[in-house]
Amino acid sequence: MNSDNQRNAAKLYQEDIVRLKSNPKVYGVVMRCWHDPEDIPFPEDVMVDPLLRPLKHGEVGVSFYPGGKREILQESELQLVDRMYQPGDLLKKSIDNPRAGIVTSIDVKGRLEHTISGEEIPGWKGTDDVECSFEVDMGDYVVYNDWVGQIVEIFDEAVVELSSEQLVRLPELSARLAVGQRGNNIIPHSVSGVQNLFGFLLGNGRTNAQDTVIAVKRTVLAIAWLAINQSLTSAEAATRNRPQRFWYGSDLSKLTLVRRRAEQAMRVGDRVLLKNPNQSPATVHGREGDPAGSVTVRDLVVTETHTMVNVLWQDGTRDLLDCKETIPYVNPDEYDCWPGDHVIWKSEDGQRTAVVQSVNAVERTAQVRFDDTGATELVSVLELDPHGVSDWSAVAPHEEMGLHRGDCVFIHPEGSSNGVEKPMVPKIGELEGWVREMTMDPNGMVIGWRNEMIGLGNAIAEHRGRDPSVEEGKIRRPQKGHPSLHWFGEVTDLRLDGTVEVMFPDGISVNLPLERLTRLYDGLEQLQEMWGDDGSDSQDDESEHVHGDHIQFWAMDEEEDPSEVPALSPPAPCDTTDPETMRAQMEFFERLKTDTMNPSGDVEDSPDALPSDDVQAERSSNGELPWKRFDILPSAPPDHAFHASTPAQTSRTFLARLSKEYKILASSLPDTILVRAYEDRTDLLRSLIIGPENTPYEDAPFVIDWQLDSNFPHSPPIAHFLSWTNGNGRVNPNLYEEGKVCLSILGTWTGDKSESWSASRSSLLQAFVSIQGLVLVKEPWYCEPAYEKLRGTEEGAVNSRLYSEKAFVLSRNFVRRALEIPLGGLEGEIDWFYYKRGLLRKVVTDARSLIEKSKTDTSEADGDRAIPRLTGGGIIALERTLTKLQTLLDAHRSS
Repeated sequence: MNSDNQRNAAKLYQEDIVRLKSNPKVYGVVMRCWHDPEDIPFPEDVMVDPLLRPLKHGEVGVSFYPGGKREILQESELQLVDRMYQPGDLLKKSIDNPRAGIVTSIDVKGRLEHTISGEEIPGWKGTDDVECSFEVDMGDYVVYNDWVGQIVEIFDEAVVELSSEQLVRLPELSARLAVGQRGNNIIPHSVSGVQNLFGFLLGNGRTNAQDTVIAVKRTVLAIAWLAINQSLTSAEAATRNRPQRFWYGSDLSKLTLVRRRAEQAMRVGDRVLLKNPNQSPATVHGREGDPAGSVTVRDLVVTETHTMVNVLWQDGTRDLLDCKETIPYVNPDEYDCWPGDHVIWKSEDGQRTAVVQSVNAVERTAQVRFDDTGATELVSVLELDPHGVSDWSAVAPHEEMGLHRGDCVFIHPEGSSNGVEKPMVPKIGELEGWVREMTMDPNGMVIGWRNEMIGLGNAIAEHRGRDPSVEEGKIRRPQKGHPSLHWFGEVTDLRLDGTVEVMFPDGISVNLPLERLTRLYDGLEQLQEMWGDDGSDSQDDESEHVHGDHIQFWAMDEEEDPSEVPALSPPAPCDTTDPETMRAQMEFFERLKTDTMNPSGDVEDSPDALPSDDVQAERSSNGELPWKRFDILPSAPPDHAFHASTPAQTSRTFLARLSKEYKILASSLPDTILVRAYEDRTDLLRSLIIGPENTPYEDAPFVIDWQLDSNFPHSPPIAHFLSWTNGNGRVNPNLYEEGKVCLSILGTWTGDKSESWSASRSSLLQAFVSIQGLVLVKEPWYCEPAYEKLRGTEEGAVNSRLYSEKAFVLSRNFVRRALEIPLGGLEGEIDWFYYKRGLLRKVVTDARSLIEKSKTDTSEADGDRAIPRLTGGGIIALERTLTKLQTLLDAHRSS
């Protein structure tokens, strides 16, 4: 590893358990890290949490326990104690090791101490030694009458010991309190609905009181019932009505708790009970005969953990490791996959489903077993889709490709299927409408179903000790070997034959074919997506964008001479059948052609923008250049992305601005950018940008179609990128497969105000040049602002190299696509550039030289080159494209 990169490497990650080197008895949990993809945009003068300020290199935000102090510290001030993994998490042994692993299971042991007295329990305790002191928690799954539900809200009833040693019961919404918590904020100053119960006990002026929580029980559960047993017949399912939303009292004993493996593992701060109570210290609080009675506390808190992880590596080997010997793999490559994964292999000739057998992460190759033939073949991972992100998933938004370790699934009866084509897997789980309702009014008062829940919880607390019917029943746990729940389980592993290992709630495991499984769509996951917490909102992954459009501004705010612009009044949609509109536009374009295309006219080519000598030498007999940077064609081509759209209104202001834009384009476009405008559609343009030298995009064509709406220039142009990646991922972080171009100046992501489109300062030329200069760059991985902070680190260097290789291989295919399917309005230019000028021969020769160098020289000494060498997988994918490019080249030579 490069020494500079090693010094810059991250040492701590989110959820790491750490302790102060200066005081080893003080433990904490890492909440934020300097290298996290997301950043907190809070200015320091408005922060309410000390962890919210932007972090500098090497800083982490830590929440210490049990006091809860939150502080930002240097990584060097902390010692790693444990890493919190769960099944399905990704990891590596080191940043510079290309091989990644996936966690298949974990074994966590913990050190415990009494929550009140602090007495330590000797030795390490495992999951078999303890049970959770809470019967259920937020997010837990429960089963009732063949329905699977999820707990979305909890009403607690706590017993609090006041500083006067008096005990009171405190009912409240949400799981806020835990046994052993101390402080002056345990009893809220104002609790709606419970003052009549406890106000007389508490009095006033208790701001310095140190109260202690000595017991907490769940009294009311709000459960969202997601889906029903898929092994039932339709007649049986019709008799299972969706259960009620609120559960309390003796009804709780009708529920069966179903916990995933990750939720059964101990975490620092968890409250647990020893299964053998005789081994546990206890404290007694209160006195017999008091209103709250006496309470014996045996609850223990997990103060430290030690985690061992079972890891499946990409090459198929397995390890049992101390988690501190690994690091989280937080920025995985989009082509990463593991043995047992279902993938789609894609080529120009079609696509085939397969199961991964092993992966060579260094060479980016994989052994896959094809479903249609059963044959195992070596392929490039660049040709694999491990996520189903292309047209397969777009057709069915309620389906996903394959399954992952940790997924919860329904099992269909033997002989039946989930109803979708393998490797897709449907997901079910209807989140009831009431869960999405707003439960807070503008004044901060709780309303709706949460207010109803508060009423139930307060009533139970009021009747506690006087009405036996309010006492809670004990929630059931699955009994090992009992088959009543063998229609639901958790994915624990993926087999090389394509089957899936599923563990039932009672601990029994079976192997099942993929087509008999349906994934449960988690309710909290649905709420996160609804609230946009995962970034998949209308902004389309705003984390991915160019954020520094520092291309020269072009003054566009001069007044246009009204006499130079044909009057089209009143503004109306373009109607090419209207004689006046046709005449006005003809005059407009004749004037523009005279002004922008005549070298001896008012607008001349600037010296640095003149065509190169070899282009000048190829002027045709009529004096026209074969490579016109700007031209106005009679009509927009049918293959234009916006051809079918309603034409924009062409007002006086619109045409005046268009005249300026055309003049600038005619005089200032660089040789490697072509733009075409159209007489019949003044609102449309098409640009061809040739990839810059010494970038992964060198010599490749990038075509973007543009539309100007009727509000132009006060609104930015609308771009649509013609992506030719065949569903194999983006060629650039800012150029989406569906056509979006993510750039501040286009308003497709919210950057600094100075980088946004401005009618007075921005121009079409600026947008075109920004794409060439800021998007088609040497190291495109860093175009994402979240990754810019990793520049200079080993992680950044590795990920950037892999991304650039992908971009290079995909962009070679852009050359083939442009030559095989001519682009409307640019056919002659593409033909001249690649055939007559010899760029196709150069593309093929350069690629073959790079392949040969990569096979014979494995070093990356030529660090100045954007692509110093290719992996084996890059070579396989590139050679497929080169075969097609060579065929095109040979056909042209023989014609």
